[in-house]
Amino acid sequence: MLSVAFYFAGCESVLDISPKNIISEEAVKNDPALVDAFLTKIYNQTRFQSGTRQGRNYAGANTERFSACLAVVGGEINVFAPWQEPWQAAVRIINENGAHGALEYWPYDNIRSANEILQILEEATFDPAMVRQKSAEARWLRAFMYFELVKRYGGVPLILEAQSIDQPMEELYIPRSPEKAIYDFIASEMDALVQILPSTYSADDFGRPTRWAAYALKSRAMLYAASIAKYGSVQLNGLLGIPQGEANAYYQKAYDAALKIINESPHLLYRQNPDPMRNYGEIFLRDRNSEIIFAEVYDVSLLKSHSWSFVSMPDAFAVAGGSNHRVYIETFERYEYNDGTPGTLDYSQLNGSVKFSLEELVLRKDPRFLASAFHPETHWQDGVVYIHSAIAGDVPPGWSARGNPRDINSTGFMVRKRVDEAVKEPLLAMDDSDWIVFRTAEMYLNAAEAAFERGETEEAKRLVNIIRDRAGMPPKSNLTVDDIRNERFVELFLEEHRYWDLRRWRTAVQELNGKGFRGVNWTYHSAENQYTMTLKPGDPGGIRTFAERNYYFPMGLARLGNNPALIENPGY
Repeated sequence: MLSVAFYFAGCESVLDISPKNIISEEAVKNDPALVDAFLTKIYNQTRFQSGTRQGRNYAGANTERFSACLAVVGGEINVFAPWQEPWQAAVRIINENGAHGALEYWPYDNIRSANEILQILEEATFDPAMVRQKSAEARWLRAFMYFELVKRYGGVPLILEAQSIDQPMEELYIPRSPEKAIYDFIASEMDALVQILPSTYSADDFGRPTRWAAYALKSRAMLYAASIAKYGSVQLNGLLGIPQGEANAYYQKAYDAALKIINESPHLLYRQNPDPMRNYGEIFLRDRNSEIIFAEVYDVSLLKSHSWSFVSMPDAFAVAGGSNHRVYIETFERYEYNDGTPGTLDYSQLNGSVKFSLEELVLRKDPRFLASAFHPETHWQDGVVYIHSAIAGDVPPGWSARGNPRDINSTGFMVRKRVDEAVKEPLLAMDDSDWIVFRTAEMYLNAAEAAFERGETEEAKRLVNIIRDRAGMPPKSNLTVDDIRNERFVELFLEEHRYWDLRRWRTAVQELNGKGFRGVNWTYHSAENQYTMTLKPGDPGGIRTFAERNYYFPMGLARLGNNPALIENPGY
């Protein structure tokens, strides 16, 4: 029997004992609507964003709170309190008991559902073309889940059939496949699916994977595999790692898949607003725009929503609990100035004495920063965001002596990206902007990195400069691997790439372990219309940790106990 549940209101005879919440396999084989219902369950149980938490909004609808977990553990931003889940994930020591729950992902129940519907569809009686498409959707979702597994744990059990509890125990205990085998499985599945999945869907079916989503998943997965081969090492007889000599082949696959999207797909870079700052910000708020290859769809009217604007809106403009996501001064520095000069600061001048104009310090930054962070005097809705903690001199008309307490207690900058200016005083869990899983700018950066690692510097530079041009930034005349990595940081900020990038490049220990990032306090000097800044800690307490062994999460004692065929990762 399938586990799709349907609940009906109304009275039933006590003698009618036929279960109404279980649909037979035979019924599903004959009804595409039931297949869609089963697939919808798989979509809903696939975690497309890490660290989401289920809850209810004011109307009682199902909701997810975007927790920014990976942005915190990856050192991009922080939250305001030490008890909050993202910070706990950053400071928790990953040991034999596993990683923090927001980082863990072991979706074998959902993989079983995918295997189950694939098995049923083999005997479906309705339109063969529809059967092929629905099977392809299930295969794409299954491959996506395996990618989420392999980037956390390395090689994992590769289960492609629905297991039965009636099987002998030794058949249920599936050992781990090599890490390379998992990446190769994803590649082969995507190669098959680009021949089956449609190029587009009707509006009602937006949120299902197209052939371009298959190319996108292949590009990302192959880039990870290439990095593992180049920067990692083979361990546990191949359960972890990929031979270094295979790096170039995987980089080529990542490049080729990305170029398919860039050159042949309808997913053009979004360029609808001539203002590069506004244009960049609109990418994440204009659902279904040209750049989105695949997204998780949110819709309040369909009882699926989130709370990003509620928790990120400057508190002076929020109902309550705003200004939760704070941007480090180190993140501010990663963005160049709009003439291409480095964005780094002389910290000896952040002493409360040296004055800066807002124009020279902030307003001439890369437009992507201005679209991603609230800074002092950001014009917002029908007012201005004030983050100063004090004013030296007369208080200007319309100003207060200091900003809102939660705003000034931030790191000096707060997250603006994906916050909807059109929504005033956002309510808890009433956002429904989609979560973008794959977009075209990532494909340019994937292809650029892959080309650079293969020694094709001019091609890498061409691709990076297209992204910079869209952002209103001058072209790079020379390009280093650090330039490419920084371009990923600023273009893909808060999109759940940084943490995994640091892991695949094997730089996470250097970049994260024991690090404490910082913020600033702003003092406004009214006579000069300038600011001074004073450095302060940007973390809410505790020490960020990342050990060498953490490039792979542990299987964990509970999973080892459940499956004796598993082998633990080194160091645990």
